[in-house]
Parts: sequence; structure tokens; C-alpha cells
Amino acid sequence: MENYTDFLNRISYQKSVLQIGNGCFKPDKRVDEKVNPDNTFKHFYGDTIVFDLDSHTKNRISEIIDILYAETPECFCEKLDKNTIHMTLHDLSASDCLENVSSEVFHNEVRLLQVLNDNPQKSRTIKMKTNFIVNMVSTSLVLTLVPENEKEWNKLQMLYDLVNQVKVCPYPYLTPHITVAYFSHDGFDERSAQKLSAVVYECNQKSFEITLDTHQLYYQKFVSMNQYIPVFHLF
Repeated sequence: MENYTDFLNRISYQKSVLQIGNGCFKPDKRVDEKVNPDNTFKHFYGDTIVFDLDSHTKNRISEIIDILYAETPECFCEKLDKNTIHMTLHDLSASDCLENVSSEVFHNEVRLLQVLNDNPQKSRTIKMKTNFIVNMVSTSLVLTLVPENEKEWNKLQMLYDLVNQVKVCPYPYLTPHITVAYFSHDGFDERSAQKLSAVVYECNQKSFEITLDTHQLYYQKFVSMNQYIPVFHLF
């Protein structure tokens, strides 16, 4: 299990200045799996474990999204619906082909119920604070989060390790974040990149607290990056 100090060291690269390189920006090819050439969301299937967020937090995140789209709409695909705003705890399965993932999703759900039955948990809250809006592997902008202290980190990491019994995540560490926008399918020019960097820098001057609640921790399935279906809550 990664400790809190190691986590803070690992995310120390995150800065208030957006890292998207110089010149024109071209998104990672993985954007093509999720976004159509006309910048609408594609069908994209899978399952995940997420914290739904309270209405106040969703409103704060929506304000950030509105600023990004008002200032640099050409940089992004279609806007995320407020109802989809969440913090991912643990990804499970994903594919742009339903047939390729349906069996795995079924087994994930069954295995998760077994793990929860074998490891009963008490409800709890986890105190977080926002860090910075950053470029997530050139697919999206995300608002990263940091637990308030080591105790809060340990609570979050314990939940992550619990779900890891269902399926080991393809990336080794938890990086708490809320996705705020997916990049435009074809990218954008240097002028837009510079403008986006300036907008993100201004947004990054403000930080606020977020409280995660395990009563809002859900197993969800999705059919696109803008349509998530709650199946059951874990607590």
C-alpha cells in the first residue's frame, strides 16, 4: 500500500501551469475510442467504482466546466452533464465494443458482491481538498484531489485496496481526480493552447474542500463517458 508521503511525492509534478506542450495540441489516440469526429461522445462500455458528489460540490465543479467551455470551447468535445460528475475510486473494465466487455462486467459485479460480503465495512467520510486542474495523459482535463492528511489517505487507500480484490487496476497507484472535460477529437492550434493554459492557470488559483461519503460510493456501469448508470452502493 502506498503511504501518504509517497503519494504526495508522486503527485508533486502537478502544478498550477497546464502541461500541454508547445505549439498545436494533438490528443492521445485513446480519445478516438470515446469521442466521435464531430466531438459527440461515442458509445463506450464498462464498469467502475465512483464516489457520487453532493450538489454543492457538483455546482462548484460545474462552474469550472462552464468557464473552460465559455473561454475555449474549441479545445473540448461535448460538455459533461452535471449528473455524471464524480470522483473515480477504481476503474474496472472498459471497451468501445460491448461484446468484448460484457462477460467481464458480469463477473466484476458478482466478484464485487462477494468481496463486500466477505469484508463488511463501516460507513465513513473522507476529507479532501482540490489540488490542480491537469492534463491527464492527453485525453482530458481533470481536477486532482488530495486527502487532508494521512488518516484520510489511509481510509481512501483501504477502499481502493478492497476493490482491487475484484480486479487489479492496470495502473499501480490511486490518483484521486474528477474529470472536467475531454479534449476535442482533432486537437487545437497553438493560439487555443495558450488561451487554455491561461484559463486553467486562473482556475488553479482557487482551492476548496470536498467531503467524500461512502454512502455515495457506487458500483456503476457506463455506456459512454457522459452516461453512467448506478447499480448499487457499496455501503
